[in-house]
Amino acid sequence: MCFYCGNDLPNHDELRKHTKSHGDCSDRDRALRLVKSGEAEVKIDVSDIVCEICDENFSNLDGVLSHLNVKHNLHYNKSVDLIMTPYRLVDLKCLKCEETFDYFSKLISHTNTSHPSNCFLCDGCDQQFNKKRDLKAHKRVHHKNEYSCPKCSLTFTSNAALQNHKKHEHTSMCNVCFQTFSSVGKRLKHMKTEHDFKNLQCGVCHKVLNTKQAFFVHATKCNSEAKPIQSVIVDDCKKPTVKQVRNNIACILNMSTAIPFKHFMNKFRCFYCPRDFTECEDLKHHTVLEHPLCDITLKSMRLRNRQEEGIKIDTSALSCKLCFESAIDLDSLIHHLISEHKAKCDRGIGNYFQPYKLIKDSFPCPICGEIFRYFGILLRHMSKEHTGNKKICIYCGKSFRSDPNLRAHVTRYHKAAKHHCTHCEAEFSTSNDLHLHLGSKHGIKNSECPQCHEKFTSQYWVQRHLINRHGTGHKCSYCGKLFTRHSFMSNHVRRLHLKEKNVECSVCFERFFDSQRLKMHMIKHIGERNFHCDFCGKKFLWKKNLRGHMASHIKHANNAQAVKYP
Repeated sequence: MCFYCGNDLPNHDELRKHTKSHGDCSDRDRALRLVKSGEAEVKIDVSDIVCEICDENFSNLDGVLSHLNVKHNLHYNKSVDLIMTPYRLVDLKCLKCEETFDYFSKLISHTNTSHPSNCFLCDGCDQQFNKKRDLKAHKRVHHKNEYSCPKCSLTFTSNAALQNHKKHEHTSMCNVCFQTFSSVGKRLKHMKTEHDFKNLQCGVCHKVLNTKQAFFVHATKCNSEAKPIQSVIVDDCKKPTVKQVRNNIACILNMSTAIPFKHFMNKFRCFYCPRDFTECEDLKHHTVLEHPLCDITLKSMRLRNRQEEGIKIDTSALSCKLCFESAIDLDSLIHHLISEHKAKCDRGIGNYFQPYKLIKDSFPCPICGEIFRYFGILLRHMSKEHTGNKKICIYCGKSFRSDPNLRAHVTRYHKAAKHHCTHCEAEFSTSNDLHLHLGSKHGIKNSECPQCHEKFTSQYWVQRHLINRHGTGHKCSYCGKLFTRHSFMSNHVRRLHLKEKNVECSVCFERFFDSQRLKMHMIKHIGERNFHCDFCGKKFLWKKNLRGHMASHIKHANNAQAVKYP
């Protein structure tokens, strides 16, 4: 793999030519900026070392360093603690014992175990390691005999014992009626269904919240054990400045695997640059490779208002970048960074984030745990179910959870009408709305086929025309059926060909493709039989079943009439 750009090369000769094409190495190169400490290893190929100034050949790395320093007066500070490990890639031969290997991975293992330049000894099994990171990984995997409780100082020999301790010793209490539950999820479900939240005041610390969402977020952190801490935070801590907020956000993003992102027009947008992605996995890959560090001077960090909604972050694979310890949620990660690594950030920084788990086709709600296939539908669910929606539109009375959402709504639906229909008195804010009106109400064909230039009343009928006449559309790779949209084709493949059934009924455990089909199924368990027959009084769940039943009555009536009057 190329050190500068990360491209994969098939052999040593191609790697050498490709690396030479990058030109001279500069301290501005991104690859060098990632080398931050003495523990970072830089692998160097010493198959053919030649001084590019005088064309003199050398057999090892130390020889060329001394040559450049003495003969050409090029200074190299050997006191800098940097691991530069030499290898012979041309024949995969060990530089110490000249043993050859078939694979480069075997050569690395041989060098680390047989000829270590450093010696890090494991206290548990006396095994030696060439790098400190390998020793830490070894201890995490083979010598993790203690499981510590995050809420107290007790340790346990197994994870089962720890979970049993948390279940009995650290129960979760409702902040309104003080009923105890075995988990935070059960407590939040109880609070959502049993309390109407007319008075948004916490019964534990008596803090008053402005919205229902803020109350739920506060309830996940505030309980009987955390009461003294909460009182100190509310009473003594001053509101942080914008600069402090930026520093805290950058600290969390740089020390953890949390990935910030935006969501606009049903696409995932990079937090740092204006690139859009259809799939969340592509967004994660782009952010990790292109934006490894968060700087407070970036344009995306210029917060307009500290009171607006926080930054969306992905917590599906949340862990600490320093010790690689995983975290179950954002609060536990912040506690770990402050207590273990002395991170310079406030404990209340979690209020400036909106944690989500970006899992393809399975986006869980961070508050109630309901699963959604599309992230946009999850955001609408959050806005409808878990917010106070106190921002009211003065034009139509619709409510929103934040000022940015309200501004976007007003800009989109309540602009000054600049486009007038020539056939009626209707007015529209955009030309697209005017074209849709002309096609649907007046039958004017403004949408043109790009291939035969035939016109239609809407773009939908253009797509249908392309499929029926020209055979152009989103094609299923299994059966060849064409669709007007890629999402329709994807749903068709997953439902009919892959037979995916990821949603389960909680009553009979039957599985379905999506939540819409589950809702239709749930009518069998909890639905009311509102469709009844006027002849016999029989009731049905579905209108189509009533139609079939009525057809049988008509059939019997016709048969009886035919018998009576042959």
